[in-house]
Amino acid sequence: MAVQVSYPGVYIEEFTPGAPIQGVGTSTAAFIGPLAAGDLDEPTKVTSWDQFRSEFGAAPLPGLFTWYAARGFFENGGRICYIVRASNGAYGELMLTDRSPAANNVLHARARDPGNPAQAINVEVTVVHQVPGGTTALFQPAATLAGPPVGRELPLNAGEGANFRPGDFVTVAAGGERVQVVRIVGDTLRLGADLSGAYAGGDAVRLADAPAGERTIRIAPAAAFLPGVLVSGTVLTVAQGPLSDSQAVESVQMEPMPAGAPTYRVTFREGLRIPLSLSNANPATIESEEFALAVSQGASTTVYTNLSMDAAHPRYVANVVNPSGGLVTVEVVDPPPPVALPLSLPAATGGPVALAGGADEDLAALNDQDFIAALETLEEIDDVNLIAIPDRITAPVQQELIAHCERMAERFAVLDGLRPAPDQPLFGPGSIEDQRRGLDSSRGFAALYYPWLRVASAAAGPPILVPPSGHVCGIIARSDNSRGVHKAPANEIVNGAMGVERLLSDVDQGDLNLQGINIIRVFQGGGRPVLFGARTTATDRNWQYVNIRRLFLFLEESIEEGIRWAVFEPNNLALWQKLKRTITEFLARQWRDGALFGEKAEDAFYVRIDEALNPFSEQALGRLNIEIGIRPTYPAEFIIVRIGIWPGGSDATEA
Repeated sequence: MAVQVSYPGVYIEEFTPGAPIQGVGTSTAAFIGPLAAGDLDEPTKVTSWDQFRSEFGAAPLPGLFTWYAARGFFENGGRICYIVRASNGAYGELMLTDRSPAANNVLHARARDPGNPAQAINVEVTVVHQVPGGTTALFQPAATLAGPPVGRELPLNAGEGANFRPGDFVTVAAGGERVQVVRIVGDTLRLGADLSGAYAGGDAVRLADAPAGERTIRIAPAAAFLPGVLVSGTVLTVAQGPLSDSQAVESVQMEPMPAGAPTYRVTFREGLRIPLSLSNANPATIESEEFALAVSQGASTTVYTNLSMDAAHPRYVANVVNPSGGLVTVEVVDPPPPVALPLSLPAATGGPVALAGGADEDLAALNDQDFIAALETLEEIDDVNLIAIPDRITAPVQQELIAHCERMAERFAVLDGLRPAPDQPLFGPGSIEDQRRGLDSSRGFAALYYPWLRVASAAAGPPILVPPSGHVCGIIARSDNSRGVHKAPANEIVNGAMGVERLLSDVDQGDLNLQGINIIRVFQGGGRPVLFGARTTATDRNWQYVNIRRLFLFLEESIEEGIRWAVFEPNNLALWQKLKRTITEFLARQWRDGALFGEKAEDAFYVRIDEALNPFSEQALGRLNIEIGIRPTYPAEFIIVRIGIWPGGSDATEA
């Protein structure tokens, strides 16, 4: 809205241009496969080889390759990846319910390791009260006016001012007025408002009653609380007569008293649902609400005491149980059931209850669906750019991986060629050529790599053969980080590989390359393997190069996220111009980085937002159409040098 002007002078009006588009990441990989450790079917972000070994095992499973794929990724310059442990095992589980009559699910306990152990794992919940019921709750200091109030000042008898603190609400005699103390000087209370009644020396002064909605009270236990008992996140039940209310503590401030135990100023997150009287005739009491979790297997028992369901509490159940390395992990149900405290806390189980549903992992029985189910877990991860499944090179899994990338439209499938039997030909039934026919992606969301790599074994012994996808993902990440996503990730040395399964000639590669099979070559005896192909499995030749497909994924996602601010803005010329400037600036940066072809920026791309694209009928439907044309830089896959006999001489002369 324009500044409203009314008086002569200078008016300042701020304006905000369209936010610049920040390029998204392009080199985060995901690997799916069986591993020796780690959560089942749960994407885990990994940023180093040491972290991978710590979470998923220091050694690979015999005859399986996901471990080697992750090693190859980090060896070749990869920095961030997600690991999904595919499995047909299952965890033993137990859902704990709250204390309400509805018995809502509130806490999920799960065995740390999958399987069905011979000795069952048991969980028992018991209710605990670190502050036992009946503990006197409210601080009720006795004080007497030493004389009549002077304005807003209340003079108290000697020594009685120390029982009060700024912020307290006080009342005098039986008047029922509730006035806040703003300052204390010696034994004189300075009030924040005038008292309406007439009071005289000898009248009683006490803390005022807390009405419903009050968030702060003062607690006076018989002895000081132990550290950690009364803290942020503690649940307190305050009772007075037939009324009670449970509240989560937001903050606690200990306030020493001249004599006796200290008092505690407790502020709740929400206001009290009941009024509290601070008259000594009807004392209120408090009780804290905690629980204990006992986990046992056979004769071994671990007890986690004084737990809380509140994440702010130092004994929050997930923070205490999960890092302990014990038999189970726990997860608080989110969102929690709509039940008031303390009924929303876990109910006592009345004894040990066994986890149920555990199933042992059978690696020999893993099937395609186990890997497809693991793949589906990556749909919730936004920053994955590359995906490989090195341990399941079957047509259904590879085709589902391609479909996943096409559906998500922001990631790229790195496929492994089958390992053929010894002396099997490159062409014909069962060959890499035959495999390639089933991996078409019309718009190039996948690439196929061949042959397998010879790498050092994790155990003592000769080198072993592994699928190349992990190493290729690392090479792509390395190329992205050093040159940019527009550079074809090819003509790159494969770190961590000592050789390839089979050597291919120029003629062999030529035939396979034109079919969209990327070959890893060794060009001389004893030489290091080189990734020497950058084609997708596209049927549309516009998308036949890996860098072109991935460049557009980068540009599309960056623009999508970068102009999201414009949704629901007024669809007018000002918005069109702002969007055009924002997108143009982003694409100009890509052109300067060499991602787009053209002597000038206007030769490399255009951004069109006009009335021809956006007639009134489109605007009335809430649509804003933007057309972007981009001229990418294609890789120089074939370099052709013309050379011939030159007779010499020159037609050039000098004046």
